Amino acid sequence: MEFMSDIGSGIDAYRPSIFELISQESIQEMIQPAVRYVLSVFAQRYPRYLLRIVNRFDELYAMIMLFVEKHYLEEWNASFFENFYGLKRIRFLRSKLNLPDAIPDTKLQKLRNIDIWKSLFVLICIPYVKAKLDNLYEKISGGAGARLFGGAFFIRENINERQFIQASCKERIRRSLCLVFKYFYPWANALYNGSILLYNIAYMYDKTPFHTPWLELIGIQIRRMSAEDYREHIRHQNQSRHLANFRDMTKLQVTRYILAMIFYRGLDFLKILLPTSIFFFKFLEWWYSSEFSKRSGSGDDIDIQPPDIILPDPQGIPLPESPNICPLCASQLTNPTAISSGYVFCYTCIFHYVEEFDRCPVTMIKIRTDELRKVYNSAS
Repeated sequence: MEFMSDIGSGIDAYRPSIFELISQESIQEMIQPAVRYVLSVFAQRYPRYLLRIVNRFDELYAMIMLFVEKHYLEEWNASFFENFYGLKRIRFLRSKLNLPDAIPDTKLQKLRNIDIWKSLFVLICIPYVKAKLDNLYEKISGGAGARLFGGAFFIRENINERQFIQASCKERIRRSLCLVFKYFYPWANALYNGSILLYNIAYMYDKTPFHTPWLELIGIQIRRMSAEDYREHIRHQNQSRHLANFRDMTKLQVTRYILAMIFYRGLDFLKILLPTSIFFFKFLEWWYSSEFSKRSGSGDDIDIQPPDIILPDPQGIPLPESPNICPLCASQLTNPTAISSGYVFCYTCIFHYVEEFDRCPVTMIKIRTDELRKVYNSAS
């Protein structure tokens, strides 16, 4: 595993392996569906408060991640998940292409404000648009069922010429665009994923410093953080604290500063919350698949009390002295059958009685013929 994680790294200790980059992207792709699932579960219990959030989840999640990613790009020169893996973003300087990779990063390679917004476009906008296009294609094509079984699941956009002419101009344009999108999107999607795969392979064999085409497009390279990067971040935090002189601030400025500090500390706390939540969910997954959960939920060690006996009704038929005698025909039980009141009769006797009166002949409670159950008499 140690060899595999260092494929393509060569002598450059700060060049992350392709497995680190894919891991941080994978966990980024898993967080959004997990949050959506948790919200949808709680929305079933509290629809008044959460239903609108679930319906606009993609937009709300993108806005939240915009604040989170912007904070981490400004503070750490890395996205939230890249910082979780100890990675950072630097500007790729073309003039240094032929220099040794082991040269430390200079101040020129730090992200500028324009580089941060370019990174936000790649981190937020492109995945959002891609998810919307995927959902649109699933809706138009009919989903996986249409791809497997065809017409029964397909949302029919193919109408005859007469219906097409009778439709409004706007409707004709919409149908035409849907058909064009349905035909070309799989090819565009294959080109999108194929280009990323080619860049991953090229990066793994040290043919390019970028593992995705988007990073090359915006001129950003991902590197491992060094000890100097952490020390510089600590110095930057200490300088910010010293610059905050509460004596020269008004009450409004002090309040705004404190609220901003609480907000940014909360964003920094996400680095602790993420591994904690992953550990918690993995623990739940192990617990519910283990023998401990099965034993605790099986109920074998719980003493379940029998239900209360339903006493005979004064207007019902009397019970025989022997439990082997049918109360209806007063003969030996044949094909004994129990009903929901707990009493046993011959099947033929109780079936005809319930079919006619819809009640138990002993307790007079309402029952149906589908509530009759075959029992086995141990005394017979």
